[in-house]
Amino acid sequence: MAEGRRERWIITAERVSERSAEEGGFLEVVSEFDGSREEAERAVEQAARTLAVGTFFQERRRLVYRQDDGSYLVRCTGRMGGRHARVLRLGRLVWDSTAQDAPAGGGPDGGGPDDAPGHCDHG
Repeated sequence: MAEGRRERWIITAERVSERSAEEGGFLEVVSEFDGSREEAERAVEQAARTLAVGTFFQERRRLVYRQDDGSYLVRCTGRMGGRHARVLRLGRLVWDSTAQDAPAGGGPDGGGPDDAPGHCDHG
């Protein structure tokens, strides 16, 4: 099987709670790498099977679900009855403001950074 063109990828894991909204929401970058789409899809599935969900968590069972949107839901049950859940997602880099071929002005459409779709004001 021929591999596709190499691109920049990121795998993220979001902690989710089946009990309380306050317990979820933590986002972790699992991995960033260059590779083909096929390599990236294999990497996120492998991460779903192997990601450590807790420092002192003694895992008894892990269930991995591939969801319709391409993300993975990981549900782990511990030896002492505790539960952890993560949603892993694969993202492809679509724009980098420091790339040499970036348009003048910084935004993806040639406008300034504040004109960029999805711009977040962190100030």
